[in-house]
Amino acid sequence: MSECGVLEQGQVTYAHYHFEKTALELARSQWPNYSDQHYLRGCKWSPDGTCLLTVVRGAGMHVMELPSDLYQGESMLTSRPISPLNPAVSVPENGLIYDFCWYPGMNSANPATCCWLSCGHEGPVHLWDAFSGELRCSYRGYNYADEVEAPISVSFSADGQNIFCGHKKGVKIFGTGRPGREYTEYTTNHPASCIVASQAQPGIVAIGNWKNTIELVSQSDGNFRHLCKLSGHKGGITTLAFSLDGFRLYSGARKDKELICWDLRVRQF
Repeated sequence: MSECGVLEQGQVTYAHYHFEKTALELARSQWPNYSDQHYLRGCKWSPDGTCLLTVVRGAGMHVMELPSDLYQGESMLTSRPISPLNPAVSVPENGLIYDFCWYPGMNSANPATCCWLSCGHEGPVHLWDAFSGELRCSYRGYNYADEVEAPISVSFSADGQNIFCGHKKGVKIFGTGRPGREYTEYTTNHPASCIVASQAQPGIVAIGNWKNTIELVSQSDGNFRHLCKLSGHKGGITTLAFSLDGFRLYSGARKDKELICWDLRVRQF
């Protein structure tokens, strides 16, 4: 990894990076390509590191159990055979999936915690059981015409007690334990394309939008409070991730060849 430059935006320092790394293939999974629209749209590690959650356009959502030697051994064998990954759980796709995420406290030893969220075209947010693939419950946000409004992005709070749903004009905040249509709302100037909560800094949430900026907010009692705005990308924000210590925020955007690492220690929250 090499650094391309360090800049400053207001009170937050950020750096541009490009990556030069060799990947080691450890396992493989693939689907028949029935059409040009049949492709992998994303995959996410489970918080306990035992499986992957994937979304395939036209083929639904799948939970893949990883070979146990990938996470149980003290070292990795580079000469190991390539293992095929078969779905342990599959959920048919009922339309285009916009976003999905694991429950942050997911642990395979505790089935109650094994679940994930998804949001898609013209539908509510669904909470799925990762053991059975069954729908546990739904969360419905409504627009000014009292019609169900599908969010663009979805994420859990760091403690899993709240669900953040990014919409075109704001973020709807649901209580995880209270499915239905009861929520609070935080208004944004632009569509909330992605949302992420810091695990290390409870209450700090980053909201990316289609207008190239990121908003940092603090979350308490189901409400958001604006902290600052970060600008530096050339396109709409598509990916956000906090570092493990919560001191840095990584972001990626459409039509932008660089990732940005924001040093949040410069900003006093």
